[in-house]
Amino acid sequence: MADIHTLALDAMKTKGAADAAALAAKAVAGEADGTYLVAHAAEVPTWRQRDYTGVPVGTPYKWQGRVYKLWQTHDASAQPDWSPDKAVSLWDICHTKDPALATDYQPPQGTRGLWQEGECCVQLGHIWRCLTADNAYSPSELPERWEDLGTVEREEAAE
Repeated sequence: MADIHTLALDAMKTKGAADAAALAAKAVAGEADGTYLVAHAAEVPTWRQRDYTGVPVGTPYKWQGRVYKLWQTHDASAQPDWSPDKAVSLWDICHTKDPALATDYQPPQGTRGLWQEGECCVQLGHIWRCLTADNAYSPSELPERWEDLGTVEREEAAE
């Protein structure tokens, strides 16, 4: 008979898998945009080196603090360098319109990851909101395409 710890872990794994599957279904159906996916990042599974040929396009994965959606099915089981941040032809990065969830500015990955109107990022210690569609330029490169929402207020990690 399993102990309470094992039962609790099994229940948590089952719930986590169900939450991830529900979120993936929303993303694949186009019902979950980048803001939604970033807000629910705790339910997004972490990318790992594996075969993605049977995974539906649009399924979200986390990697190094960012959420990406599968753009093209592929087999990465023998490709450790095909992570979402490196294999830009296979993944699409998600941005958020919620300034509180904004992450550091990341340049677009080719034609994917272009910044859209309302999406937010952090650069130069400030939060910025994009003012145009299909923006490939950072706030420091072309500030007229961005609205400065003010300085970033982040709690320092306890030491």
